[in-house]
Amino acid sequence: MAGVLVLVDIVDRVTRSRIMSAIRSSNTKPEIITRQHLHRLGYRYRLSSSIGKIKPDIVLRRLKVAIFVHGCYWHQHKNCRLAYSDREYSAQWKKKFADNRDRDKRVIATLRKQGWRIAIIWECATRNVENLDQTINQLDDWIKSGDGWYFESTYRKV
Repeated sequence: MAGVLVLVDIVDRVTRSRIMSAIRSSNTKPEIITRQHLHRLGYRYRLSSSIGKIKPDIVLRRLKVAIFVHGCYWHQHKNCRLAYSDREYSAQWKKKFADNRDRDKRVIATLRKQGWRIAIIWECATRNVENLDQTINQLDDWIKSGDGWYFESTYRKV
C-alpha cells in the first residue's frame, strides 16, 4: 500500500459515535441564520412543516417554495472545502454520502412533480455576512420573480 495515507481516529469508537450523534439535523446555525434573514424580508413560514413525507427546512406554502439548507459535508457539496475528504473513508461512510445525494435527488424530483419550486442554500454560503446577504437577496429575487423551478446558492470559498 505504498503512497496511501490512512488517518487513524484519535478517539475510540464509542466516543466518536457520541460526538457524531450530537450533530443536529434541524435548527442548525446555517438554517437559523437563513430563517432570520428571510423573516427580516417579510417571509413567514412554519417550522417542522412537511409536504407529504418530505420535510424541507423552510416551507413557504403560499408561494409553494421549499427551501433546504444543506450542510456541505453531509451533502458533499461539489468543489467545496467544507465537503472535505482528506481521509480514507470506509465503505459505510461512502454509502452514507451516496445515499444522501440520492435522497436529495429523489426529494427534488418528487417536489418538482408536485409543482413546488425548490431552493438549496449551502452551508458555505452562510459563513460570510456579505456573501449571505448577497445569497438571500438572490433568493428573494428568485422567489418574487416566479421564474424557474430551482435555485441554488453559489459556491463561496470559505
